[in-house]
Amino acid sequence: MAGKKNKKWKNPFYALLIPVGAAFCVTAFAYGFMAFQQVNAGRSTAMQNVDHPLHSWLNEYGTTAILMELAILAVLTVGAIATDSWWAGDDHDNA
Repeated sequence: MAGKKNKKWKNPFYALLIPVGAAFCVTAFAYGFMAFQQVNAGRSTAMQNVDHPLHSWLNEYGTTAILMELAILAVLTVGAIATDSWWAGDDHDNA
């Protein structure tokens, strides 16, 4: 059937990488900003943000969140690379 077009599907790993990557960027910037404030700010300025819920959450769970997001990004990246030719519909047997 020469008239039939081979339909190529989009790799779903790429669609998943976008929101996970965005979440990782937001978490990393927030965590870095929190750490920067704690290290470089004067005592009065650093104490202003201690009661903020985001600061408290990042102080307690920030490292775990970044490591989990990084692990998910790694798995999705390997999945995207490993299945890219399959989703693209490349047929290496007919070459």
